[in-house]
Amino acid sequence: NERDILRTQAESSGKSQMAMEKMVEGRLRKYFEEVVLLEQKYVVNDSTNIKSVLNDLSKEVGSKVTVGNFARMEVGEGVSKA
Repeated sequence: NERDILRTQAESSGKSQMAMEKMVEGRLRKYFEEVVLLEQKYVVNDSTNIKSVLNDLSKEVGSKVTVGNFARMEVGEGVSKA
């Protein structure tokens, strides 16, 4: 799993066990922020994530708001080169 891969990489750094664990946790957090939709930064306000936006909206409308589906876009996607 991802944690094992990161732990192996951290072990090669020669740092203390505590420092290695902090490295692994930090890298895992960053990985999840990039890969997991609900942990990703909200495009309109990057100081919050999608999960927080959904929670705030749920409180505002008085009902649970969830993601039904989503589309993945990549920078430059659909742009034709002239």
